[in-house]
Amino acid sequence: MNMIIYLISSAAVLLSVLYFFLIRWLLAQWEKLNSPNVLPAAPPTVQVSVIVPARNEEDNIKSCLDSLTQQSYPADFLEIIVIDDHSTDNTATIARNYRVKGVRVLSLAEHLDLPTQSYKKAAITLGISQAKGSLIMTTDADCIVPPKWVSQVVQAHLNEQWECIAGPVLFHQERNALERFQSLDFIGTMLITGAGIGSGKLLLANGANFAYTKKAFEQVGGFDGADEKASGDDVFLLHKIASAFPQQVGFLKNAQASVLTRAMPDLSSFVQQRLRWGTKNASYTDTRVTLIAGLVFTTCWGIILCFLLSWTGELYALWAFILAFTIKSGADYLLLQKGMLFFGRTDLRSALGWAQVGHILYIALVGMGSLLVRRYEWKGRRVS
Repeated sequence: MNMIIYLISSAAVLLSVLYFFLIRWLLAQWEKLNSPNVLPAAPPTVQVSVIVPARNEEDNIKSCLDSLTQQSYPADFLEIIVIDDHSTDNTATIARNYRVKGVRVLSLAEHLDLPTQSYKKAAITLGISQAKGSLIMTTDADCIVPPKWVSQVVQAHLNEQWECIAGPVLFHQERNALERFQSLDFIGTMLITGAGIGSGKLLLANGANFAYTKKAFEQVGGFDGADEKASGDDVFLLHKIASAFPQQVGFLKNAQASVLTRAMPDLSSFVQQRLRWGTKNASYTDTRVTLIAGLVFTTCWGIILCFLLSWTGELYALWAFILAFTIKSGADYLLLQKGMLFFGRTDLRSALGWAQVGHILYIALVGMGSLLVRRYEWKGRRVS
């Protein structure tokens, strides 16, 4: 028994050290990542189509469309397409009220012949098939985009010659501790996303702030090969485009281009959301993504096991827990401190302490759940 405790405790410390060096490497890659070149504004030459899949978003769609119809980008070069995904509320009715502002509303139900596991991908594919733009931008119906969002993405596309662009997504207007935790978690995720894309070794993205050329989407076959997954409309496509267009994928390192959305308001919805995200991890073809996710997962479980074993009276387990927890927390502090400064969210500093415990529990438990749970509920649908 003592040998087992010794091995588990030693492994936990080793994993936390590896985690620390991973975060340090990511921070170094983030520092190397330059903001896209900012050149004087030129007459627009890029036709942009913004695709907004929407299902039961009557409480959010108005704010989303208000932000999209107030873009600084010339309206003659911008179209907004909302795809109503079988909404049972007033989402489609509200969206149609924006027709006078140039918003087009398509009904997925009228174009989808058979049920699917990936309604969101089907909605985006429908939107792109109807899009006039050469540059496709996607966001979610519960998001608010900044006034220069389209202009900044277009500028990055032209100046950097990127075929695919991932941008930052942040939570805002937090009302409780759980929402503040999610904001911190997302800030760290955005730094990791930018650093990973910048290094070319860890490709992540969020479909709420994502852009790609229509040419690239069609050349890689769109979402073919990932149709069976409910989630993954962003990362799977990013990987395909990166393979077809090496060195032409980038991250928009610009805090002013951040798309804002609300965090999950309660524990149940939070867990359901993260289970949905987690179920796609096993489908990644890039082993580096899988290995890094595995390192984070096992690091958190190592710390938990050391804590539990310390209650047996084994001092070695107790010291291993303290050391592993301290090392991981130190790495996370460096990451989040950098992120809070960059995105102007230093108001979240007060949550840094207890969020360390929350992050360990969240990664360990939800990560385990995503391996075991194959069915979950999202927006009134049971998905497997």
